[in-house]
This record gives sequence, structure tokens and C-alpha cells, in this order.
Amino acid sequence: MNESRQTCESPKRLVASCALLGVIAFLTAGLVAGALNRGFGNDTLAVIAIGGGVCWIAAGLALAATYVSSRHGSPVQGVLAGMFFRMALPLAAVVVLPRLNERLAASGLVGTILGVYLVTLAVETFLALRLVAPQASAVKTG
Repeated sequence: MNESRQTCESPKRLVASCALLGVIAFLTAGLVAGALNRGFGNDTLAVIAIGGGVCWIAAGLALAATYVSSRHGSPVQGVLAGMFFRMALPLAAVVVLPRLNERLAASGLVGTILGVYLVTLAVETFLALRLVAPQASAVKTG
């Protein structure tokens, strides 16, 4: 009975965690991009959207990988898969995006992605531990 309640609750926890990550990612992107550009213009808004979006997608995929793997009884593999998403997407964005648009690169795109990455990494790690911890305690009591 407790297991069925937990199964129903876990997807809601994942969605809530991703929503929280989105809020934190875009707020951080706004702060970092605004500081790097000393104000808000069209380029700054584009940098906020791209930097926040890249880090939010990466963190959300990492959380989803952790969630799915822990539900199937292999949380360590989920954390490793999450690390791949968490590092590969922002790294690819930092390498590729400045070459595609030099104007956005001059507006602090790389600095914004790196700043948001560091903040969302800490938040995503905390949230991933919260997603995995109930699963581990359910296994011990069951």
C-alpha cells in the first residue's frame, strides 16, 4: 500500500523538481546575463533564453534519467546517465553556439551558460538525491 502511494507521488515529484529547476535556471540566467551586459537589451534576453534553456534541459534530462533508473532498481546507472546529459549538453553548447552567432557570444553567452550551469548543478544534485532516497528507503523496509 505504501509502495503504490509512493509510485503515484514520484512522477509528481519529478515534474515539480523540473519546474523548480526551470525557475532557478532562468532567474540565474537573468542575473548573470544582466551583470555581464550591464543591462537588458534584445541580445541579453536571447542570452537569458539560450543559457537558461540549455542548462534547464540538461538538468531536466539528468533528473529524468536518475528517476527512471532508480525506478528500475539501478540508481547508480541512472546517476551516471544523468552525468552524461548534465555535462555533454552544456559543453556542446559552449563549444558550438558562439561559433554560430558571434553577436550573442559577445553578449556573454558562454559566461551565462557557465554561471547557470554551476548553480543548476548544485540544485539538480540535491533534487536527484531526493528522488533516489525514497526509493532506497522503500527497498530497505520492504
